[in-house]
Amino acid sequence: MLRIALGAADRLQPILTTSIATIVGVVTLALSDPLWFPLCMGITFGSIASMAIALLVTPCLYLLLTPPIKS
Repeated sequence: MLRIALGAADRLQPILTTSIATIVGVVTLALSDPLWFPLCMGITFGSIASMAIALLVTPCLYLLLTPPIKS
């Protein structure tokens, strides 16, 4: 259990920084030209969804599907 929490904590900063940089860049493009708005919103929400999957769903699935370590 502790390994999963430490692994998620190690990946938190890189995932957040890349996602936030992508979202900020795409939102500025979406606000500058209405033609790009649908594509930018798709990229933004896709980035948010992938961030949630990487930080929440993957560790939870790993916890559920791996057998406990007996020491």
